[in-house]
Amino acid sequence: MYEYGNEYVGTVFVLPETRCFELKTTVQGEPAIVHGTISQQLAARFTEGAAQAIDPRQVALQPRRVEVMTREIHERHRAPRKVYCLTRLFDFELAPQGDPAAAVAG
Repeated sequence: MYEYGNEYVGTVFVLPETRCFELKTTVQGEPAIVHGTISQQLAARFTEGAAQAIDPRQVALQPRRVEVMTREIHERHRAPRKVYCLTRLFDFELAPQGDPAAAVAG
């Protein structure tokens, strides 16, 4: 079994109830879809009331830079397979809850 982390840029769709994700990205210039589970630490941030909570609907609005752990599993008498786990969202800032007009006034 081999395990390594990769950074991807693409559109991420998350289902926090089932701890699953789907990432639409490009790998070596070809479009690809990566899907798998969400790490326990990241899944906790998708719950309401959590510290630094993330709204899952906001994640898919624009392409994001993410870290995905890839585990290559080699079992005897079976074809090798890859299992993916979303571990981190980079550059995800929470929107301020204040008045949007206050940021424009100067």
